[in-house]
Amino acid sequence: MKKKFFTIYAAVLIMAVILFHYVFMLAVVPTESMAGTIEPGNHVICSRYGIGEGDIERYDVLVFTPPDHPQMLYIKRVVGLPGETIVVKNGKVYADGAELDSSFTKAPQNRRGDGVYKVPEGHYFFLGDNRNNSNDSRFWKNKYVPAANIKAKAKFICFPFTRLTWL
Repeated sequence: MKKKFFTIYAAVLIMAVILFHYVFMLAVVPTESMAGTIEPGNHVICSRYGIGEGDIERYDVLVFTPPDHPQMLYIKRVVGLPGETIVVKNGKVYADGAELDSSFTKAPQNRRGDGVYKVPEGHYFFLGDNRNNSNDSRFWKNKYVPAANIKAKAKFICFPFTRLTWL
């Protein structure tokens, strides 16, 4: 009986390791940059699929390595797509002249980071949902994240249980 239990336990463990290495990612959010949507300490299940250039859409919440800190992982919202001109002005964000949705932001945005950002092909521009307290594309030396740096798409807050929700 013990041998059978051990075999089942080992098989489940191996499957979990494989799934979380190739299919899923579990991210624990350490900062307030996405507060309002994802709070510090939330555990987020992410998918390693659907992150190719044709799969990424504006407002997706992605896990990526920022160009200025390639040893780290960040989680933020895609605001600028390849080839777009993003304007951050007077607390609002525009893509190619059209005002973007800000209903998910934590608070009205201050004017820090106002500017014009031309997103190169094959790159993305990211902002945190807590824009007044977010180290995002506006403030990095290398402002645009190459598609190759994107690791996963956030799908579901799984912990704490009081915050269970799809993203």
